[in-house]
Amino acid sequence: MKELLLALPAGRDTRGRDFGLTPCHMAYRVGPGPRLLGARLSPGARGGLMQLDCAGFDGTGDPVPCCRQILGECRRRGYRGIVCDFEGPPCGCLGRLVEILDRNCAAQGWGLYAPEAYLPQAPGGRAMVPSALTRGTLEQRLREALERYGPQRVALAVEWVREDFPLPASGRGAPLAPDALEGLLHRLEPAVFFDRGLCAHYFTYMAGPQAHFVLFDTPRSIREKLSLADRLGVPAALLPQPEIEGHLEEIFGPGGT
Repeated sequence: MKELLLALPAGRDTRGRDFGLTPCHMAYRVGPGPRLLGARLSPGARGGLMQLDCAGFDGTGDPVPCCRQILGECRRRGYRGIVCDFEGPPCGCLGRLVEILDRNCAAQGWGLYAPEAYLPQAPGGRAMVPSALTRGTLEQRLREALERYGPQRVALAVEWVREDFPLPASGRGAPLAPDALEGLLHRLEPAVFFDRGLCAHYFTYMAGPQAHFVLFDTPRSIREKLSLADRLGVPAALLPQPEIEGHLEEIFGPGGT
């Protein structure tokens, strides 16, 4: 895979660079105005990409001044791309903001990553395809994206899933904290299976009359997701630093991806 990106919370350090991962600094947000908001990074924090969310932004205002702030911060920090980690469909001026950023990133030779809903506004960007599924297969999902956008315009957005679904399952399950999952595994000692279509582990259990289905990731399942994406020709992946930091050797060391 050509580019492995690591979503790095503000103030965190990582050994990911030793394994060829490029940090995406999760220190930035589009706030009211809109304007660029951000946590204070150390003056020496340079390189990698900017990761930008829009939590709480209502979409009102002129995006041009905000884009100037974003692009100026990228130049100042030596970033070589932007990850627009936006949830839901384009809201208000966010579509226009992504369009401006995409045009300027292309002119600078930078990368732009955005959810699929924003790709019509970002003809030079890469679509972030989430790895978390509850139906179908990850291979099918990636093949569809590759066919729709082309082989250079897709990135796998890896999620480390721990979710509990009441059966019959629909949508996303209830998130499980790591200790809650470990508690279930220790208490129930269930038969755990690996679903090759979802590239994730699962088990079932009963809570009174209600059947439950638990889907979860491990270093093995993350390796499987990355290997599948690489085999299909997906050029990039974004991984969550808090979950994978303690498993870098297992995922990327000898015998890993």
